[in-house]
Amino acid sequence: MDEIMTSKKAQAWGFDLLIALIIFTLGIIAFYLYALNMPNEAESIMETMNYQGNAISNSILSEGYPLNWNQDDVTNIGILSNNKINQTKLERFFSLSSANYVRSKSLFNTRYEYYVSLSENFTINGSEVEGIGNKPTSPKNLIKIARLTIYNNKPIIFNLEVWE
Repeated sequence: MDEIMTSKKAQAWGFDLLIALIIFTLGIIAFYLYALNMPNEAESIMETMNYQGNAISNSILSEGYPLNWNQDDVTNIGILSNNKINQTKLERFFSLSSANYVRSKSLFNTRYEYYVSLSENFTINGSEVEGIGNKPTSPKNLIKIARLTIYNNKPIIFNLEVWE
């Protein structure tokens, strides 16, 4: 009788061990799958942000469409004329972004926040301005793109920050 009881206790203990081993194995597999996929997700976000940043900077550093666009008819925001920053278009971009930032993001076809600055402050309607857009405060991810352009007949660095 004692042998039967011992045998049943051993079977119960063996079954518990099997369940624990299965749960432990599933936990290890889930951990490795999560750990291995995590960097890929971050890389994918950064690649997307980099692509979007380049698309936005290409748009801004173009003549825009239509060529003499304003807030009402713009379909592509651009601030250049003859490969130099056009003060009028720069002021229009500033006004559009200040008045309707969400629309400007829509025109850039992005869900990310953006902030445009030059290597030195620029003038909008007689006032010195630091940048255009939403300045990053505590970004989760941030991409910075720098390009060389001409403003007031001087070479200057155009900076675009794309962030979330």
